Amino acid sequence: MDLFFGTGNAGKLKELLRLVEGLPIRVVTAATLGRPLPEVEEDGDTFRANAEKKARAFAAFSGMLALADDSGLCVDALGGEPGVRSARWSEDESPGLVKADRDHANNAKLLRALAGKPDAERGGGYVAALVLARPDGQVVAAVEGTCRGRIGHGPRGSGGFGFDPLFVLEGRDSTMAELPPEGKDAVSHRGKAFRALRPALARLAALDAGKGTG
Repeated sequence: MDLFFGTGNAGKLKELLRLVEGLPIRVVTAATLGRPLPEVEEDGDTFRANAEKKARAFAAFSGMLALADDSGLCVDALGGEPGVRSARWSEDESPGLVKADRDHANNAKLLRALAGKPDAERGGGYVAALVLARPDGQVVAAVEGTCRGRIGHGPRGSGGFGFDPLFVLEGRDSTMAELPPEGKDAVSHRGKAFRALRPALARLAALDAGKGTG
């Protein structure tokens, strides 16, 4: 079964490609199609709302079942910020940055916002929403995954992306960026969400295979 992964984030794409392994699915991306991914305004109030909007747009764009992700970090002491604006949180201060520089700017802003706060006041959680949609706009599955932790006092680790170098996992002394890829998949918000989505993907792939042999 063809499945379009609608993301321009290379880190997310790598994670999702690892997590789809073992399913009878051929992953298709904008690069596969040789067309740029359409811009979708992420103006929803929730991660799921943004993921649904993107999934519908990407399904219409690709003409196939599409998977979209929206995720971010919600920090307790900041009233849930940066939340749905996680990827673009520092845009007001540093517009036009490329992805790697934007990650650095976002992390620097987060450290400034929590400066002087003890560990007990640095709690937060990652949230990931994954949505599957058909080209006609029908949403066929939607799941969420969460991962709790706290914000460290400085970046640690070279893996992952986004806020991973600052996110110290609950019950551990390691950041998300210090985990190997498989270790991150086992505990991350996106890993949990995708495992919840796998049964729906497996059913859809089986139905698709049945059509091919019918």
